[in-house]
Amino acid sequence: MKAFVLVISIWGNTGTEWVYTGNQYVSQEIYTKEECLKLADASNWNKFRNNPFYDIQLDCFNKDDYDG
Repeated sequence: MKAFVLVISIWGNTGTEWVYTGNQYVSQEIYTKEECLKLADASNWNKFRNNPFYDIQLDCFNKDDYDG
């Protein structure tokens, strides 16, 4: 069974496109793919976006393939 990590990354809007800021959080907990995707699903989160120029993105990566 493959092991997955949840990655929360921060993105900034330049006015024309979204770019990765270089900051991220990587879970230390290991999940199955299904568990990770459920955690990352937007329907599981309340989102409060007060600054339209920054946002976060939640992704699941195979732990063995992720080099963060």
